[in-house]
Amino acid sequence: MDTWPVSLQQKLNVDSFQYALGKTSVRTDMDVGPAKVRARFTDGVDVYNCTVLLTFAEVEIFKAFYKTTINNGVTPFTFVDPFTEDVTIFRFAEAPTISPLGGLTYQLQMTWERLPVNE
Repeated sequence: MDTWPVSLQQKLNVDSFQYALGKTSVRTDMDVGPAKVRARFTDGVDVYNCTVLLTFAEVEIFKAFYKTTINNGVTPFTFVDPFTEDVTIFRFAEAPTISPLGGLTYQLQMTWERLPVNE
């Protein structure tokens, strides 16, 4: 499994971080009365909206990682989870965006899915 490049920022920026727990249940509306809810999975696919800062040179490193190493975000990769500090498997949920912040600094905006471990 490929790993997030060590030459890029290894901690996610706190000011832009968002975490959404993955859905593990199914809800069925009934003709009468409240909806029925049941568990469908034991572990959902959590979503991480996150950013890291890049220099001008690191933009090319990231693009090579994204486009070639992980096949345009299709292939999962490992990164240290900001909550557990364990090496965790992630995958891009959508294409990332890169925005200039001024000078040679850029912000990389990403949405990742934390993939459940099949035990």
